[in-house]
Amino acid sequence: MDSIGDSDRSRLPALDSDLLLAFITVADSGGFTTAARYLHKTQSTISLRVSTLEDRLGTRLLNRTSRHLSLTPDGQTFLVYARRLLQLQREALGALSVSSEPITLRFGLPEDHADTWLPALLERFSAAHPEVRVHIHCRMSTELLDRLDDGSLDLVLAVRHAADSGGEVVGKEAVVWAAHRDFQLDPQRPLPLALFPEQCIYRRRALQALTERGLAWQVDSTSQSPSGLRVIVDQARALTLCDLRSLPEHWRVLGEAEGLPPLPAAELEIHRSPSLTHPAFEAFVQRLQEVIADAVPASS
Repeated sequence: MDSIGDSDRSRLPALDSDLLLAFITVADSGGFTTAARYLHKTQSTISLRVSTLEDRLGTRLLNRTSRHLSLTPDGQTFLVYARRLLQLQREALGALSVSSEPITLRFGLPEDHADTWLPALLERFSAAHPEVRVHIHCRMSTELLDRLDDGSLDLVLAVRHAADSGGEVVGKEAVVWAAHRDFQLDPQRPLPLALFPEQCIYRRRALQALTERGLAWQVDSTSQSPSGLRVIVDQARALTLCDLRSLPEHWRVLGEAEGLPPLPAAELEIHRSPSLTHPAFEAFVQRLQEVIADAVPASS
């Protein structure tokens, strides 16, 4: 086999990781503006990096118009190889342990899911990757996805709010009506509810189900915190929504016997920023999928 001579090497384009990452992020996010937010760069910088990559490859990778951006046929082909090249670089650096500086992974998930998944997740991950500092953010799913979109988070575990959300479904959880065991329904009065705020998908689905069944209801209490709702429900004066998995021992499930409609299951999904650049981050995603699979059946 002939070896590559110096003159041949000089003709190979230099595919810097910054150029590859800019192209991949633009392709995944659908635009230069969003890609710039993910990568914490200016839009002009991202545009320059993609243009530089196109110049070095001698082909156009993106079709750009004022309203639309799409991959060219060469862009579609190269995107597969760009992902592989960047992943190989990450794995090589991780295997060599070239840096001892701590790395931060900004991970967001709802508070009630944090109680369930975080202890086992952090135990499994931290033992294998002590160089990574996991910065936890607990908010409602919609808020977390907004923070992922503006570049404030790297990874989010959320409840699916739309069929086209773009997340990877990793499991489903049963959602039930729940109340303190001493709570008694009064058929002469509207259902007293304690719920998350209006942006909560659980809340919207529950109120729609009650309305469709013709049941009267009123939201007596609202809290962004699951612990806040637990305090309210423990007064035995309101019912709420709850993942069956996290039902407290002193609560009970209400359903058809009490005239309440069934509720659709909650789909759990993972959203990741295209700018994740460290091989340990993929290991974190794998550990997250494992701890969820241990307790929640995988979605088909």
